[in-house]
Amino acid sequence: MATLSCQYSVKRFGLSRVCWGRGCGTFWCSDILVQTDEHGVISKVTDRYRLTGDVLDGQMDLAILNVRRTDSGPYCCRVDIDGIFNDKKVVMNLRVVKAPVTTPPTTTTTEPVSELPPSTANWRNIISSHLDQLRRNSTLLSSGPVIVEDSLPSLSLQINVPVLSLSLSLLLLLTGALLVLAFKRGIHRRALKTGCFSYKEPPHIIYEIRMRRPVQENIYTLD
Repeated sequence: MATLSCQYSVKRFGLSRVCWGRGCGTFWCSDILVQTDEHGVISKVTDRYRLTGDVLDGQMDLAILNVRRTDSGPYCCRVDIDGIFNDKKVVMNLRVVKAPVTTPPTTTTTEPVSELPPSTANWRNIISSHLDQLRRNSTLLSSGPVIVEDSLPSLSLQINVPVLSLSLSLLLLLTGALLVLAFKRGIHRRALKTGCFSYKEPPHIIYEIRMRRPVQENIYTLD
């Protein structure tokens, strides 16, 4: 809540009309928020604006509830006094800022530390050192399996079935051709052994010689 103060002398001027607005205006408040007459409040914009103080004593303070950032700016309290240009004007400027974030104070409690005798402290140190050693050993043992890689290259045998079958077929054909040639050469050699022709003569000549019939020679003597 924000409170803006405004006061005038009731003893001197009597109960007068008062207005609160965002500006003083020329003849009366502009953007009127609250205004009164001799009998009390006659109008107000919203319940967020209230007049506080002793009205009979001329205390016309303006209270603003649920203050917002938009409430920042000028405010004018104007008191209607008889006469030309005799009105009392009080101009104020309201500035609304964001409240800083406050953190609750932290309380620290200290607990008394009981001192151990030297013998007990030494035994505790020895036990803790042994426990640390056991933890390190268990960590090394449970660090995972050791994998030994073989540096020798691995040999893999891959057999291509179509290529193997084709090779076998070619090998069989070649063997058959060699057998046929050997068979023909054997026949030819037997023919050479039984006949009188030379080995160097072609086969067709040998065949002609074999098939040729003996011819009787007719020798004539001319006188």
